[in-house]
Amino acid sequence: MSHPVALAVAQSVPRTSLEDAVRERWDVVVVGGGPAGSVAAAAVASGGARVLLLDRGPFPRNKVCGDGLIPDALRGLRRMGVYPTIRAAGQPANSVQIYSPARVRVSVEGEFITLRREVLDTHLVAEACRRGACFTEANVVDLLPAEGGVAVVTREGAEPIAARYAILATGADVRLLDGRRMVTRRSASAIALRCYVRSSHRIDDLIVSFDRSVLPGYGWIFPLPGGEYNVGCGVFAASHRGRKNNLRHLFDQFLQSFPPAVQLMACASSVTPVEGARLRCGLTGAKHWDGTDVVATGECVGTTYPFTGEGIGKAMETAERAGAAALEALARGRPAPLAALEARTMAELGPRYRGYRVAERWIASAPLSDFLARRVHRNPRLRHAAAGILNETVDPRSVFSWRRLAWSLVRRR
Repeated sequence: MSHPVALAVAQSVPRTSLEDAVRERWDVVVVGGGPAGSVAAAAVASGGARVLLLDRGPFPRNKVCGDGLIPDALRGLRRMGVYPTIRAAGQPANSVQIYSPARVRVSVEGEFITLRREVLDTHLVAEACRRGACFTEANVVDLLPAEGGVAVVTREGAEPIAARYAILATGADVRLLDGRRMVTRRSASAIALRCYVRSSHRIDDLIVSFDRSVLPGYGWIFPLPGGEYNVGCGVFAASHRGRKNNLRHLFDQFLQSFPPAVQLMACASSVTPVEGARLRCGLTGAKHWDGTDVVATGECVGTTYPFTGEGIGKAMETAERAGAAALEALARGRPAPLAALEARTMAELGPRYRGYRVAERWIASAPLSDFLARRVHRNPRLRHAAAGILNETVDPRSVFSWRRLAWSLVRRR
């Protein structure tokens, strides 16, 4: 059953029929109505272009996710103008509690909001439409070259939709990109499971655990509005490679042995079925431009962070870039700005992703993870740096580096 808030918002979203969409020629068609697609559509529409946003299912729709919004996502919501609405609908938190394998707890302060993705995504689609985008439901199966642009082919059997440019924001589903020879890595970077728990046991902060019971995976407990919790477990492919751990088994171990999870489940009045999703991380795995009139953005090009598995903020940020590039391409009458998108994105965001990849490797080592947690727990400057990583005022490479580790060892002596 859909969330009542999401249902109410969905009723306010105007819909264009597929028949009407086929009759028009669009400046840009955006495929995928998640955060990346909605932000890209809003950016293009705000620039005065005619944009059609397509999603294969009706809103609201379920999306397997941790449902956590960290500072980069909140900045994106502010830029889009929907932050007050999302904050009012969501559950605010002032810190995330991170547990090492030995259960050393590190508290990192900041601003966080949790909100079910079906609610968040519906709000973002509504905002894209408010800015002038048109929305319709259609399952896109192919993108074909056409005179002066691209033809978007849908499974519904209608005539193709004509557009000058197309933006693909299809999340972890890269089949359309594969058809355009844009995929450089088909396999997922990580896989995660989650369920929703309604419990009388109260947890106010976000919890992320690298507990020994779930290594090489990680677990989380995120409080949601109304006494509900998103409880999940994930594992990154790099740390999981060559091991026989079953993710569902790790998830069950997390629920049965991690004390906050045990307490939460002991007071649970309802638990939804466990659902899974694949993640594409590290800003790798796909090209951002196919060489003609199609550009990709969001998770399909790997915008989810390694180490944390957080992807909403950078999906939105890269979508803004894709929207701006599409507007510039329309103004110039040629796709050169789309061609420059990947190089600019890698130059500006790539270093931070490299830092997160190092963190992912380090955290898979229980002794190293425990050592770092103890250092951060005891050192206010390191706690401040950890908060700076989440706030993007500190480069993660400055914390997760062998030079920093050597310095810590010398100081320890």
